[in-house]
Amino acid sequence: METINFYKDIDKSVPTLSISAVLGLIAKPADQERMLENTYNKHYNNPDSEYYHLSKDEIKAIWEEKGSKSRMYGSLLDDYIGIKLTGNDSDLEMYKLDNDVDGDERLKGLISSFENFWNILSRSGDMEFIAREKTIYYKIGDNYIKGRFDALFRNKRTGKWVIIDWKSSKSIDYNNRWEKLLGPAKTFDNCNHITYTMQGFFYKTALIDGYLPEGTTEDDVEFLIVQLPGFILEGNQDFKIHKPAFKYDKEFMDRIFDFAIKKKQLME
Repeated sequence: METINFYKDIDKSVPTLSISAVLGLIAKPADQERMLENTYNKHYNNPDSEYYHLSKDEIKAIWEEKGSKSRMYGSLLDDYIGIKLTGNDSDLEMYKLDNDVDGDERLKGLISSFENFWNILSRSGDMEFIAREKTIYYKIGDNYIKGRFDALFRNKRTGKWVIIDWKSSKSIDYNNRWEKLLGPAKTFDNCNHITYTMQGFFYKTALIDGYLPEGTTEDDVEFLIVQLPGFILEGNQDFKIHKPAFKYDKEFMDRIFDFAIKKKQLME
C-alpha cells in the first residue's frame, strides 16, 4: 500500500480558515425569515402539506429537527464506512447491533446505498484504499485553508489517485436560476453541485501541493461526489456518482481562497 505522511508540521501561529467557512463566504447568507414566511404563506391552508396550519415557529422547529437528524444519520453512515474500510466483519456486526440497523429503515437504506456503490468500486480489485477523514492544509499567502476529506484511493492499474466525498443528501442541485455565488465564483449558480465541487477541488489542490508524491499532476488525481441517499434514485439504483461541475483550475481555486481570506479579514 502507498503510504502518505498526513502529519506534517503546521505553524499554529498562521491564521487558518476551513473550507466550509470558505464556501460560506462565497455565498450570500440564507434569508431564513423570508424562507419561513414563504413556506408559511404557501402551505398554511394546504391540508396535504406537513406544514398545514402550523405557525412559523413550529415550521422552524421541524426544520431544525430534520437538520439534526440528517447530521446524526450522516455521522452514523461515516462510522459504518470507516469500519468497512478499516475494520473487519466482526466490527461491522457489532456496529449493526449497537445501532439497531435491523430496526432502523433509514440507516439500513444508507448502508445499502454505500454497499451497492462499494461492490462496483471494488469489483475489479484495482482500487486500493489509502486513507479516510484526514485533515489537510494548503498554504496560500500568509494563511492556511484546511479541510478533512472523506476517502482517498489509488487505482493500482492506472496509478491515478481518487478522492471520494460521500454525500447522504436526498438531492444534489445542479442549478439555481435565482441566485449566483460571489467574488471569483460570481458566474456560478449557488447550488450544492457547485459548492461540493469546490470542496473536492480544495482536497485536490492541497493533496497535490503538499501530500501526494512529488511529480503528481492534476491529471493524476480524480474527484468524485458519491450520493448515498438511502433510497432508490432511479431504476433500481440507490446511489449516484456525480462528476465535478466544472474543470479543475488551480489558479481559480487560489482566487477563491484569496477572496474568502480577504472577506473574512474585512468582517473582523
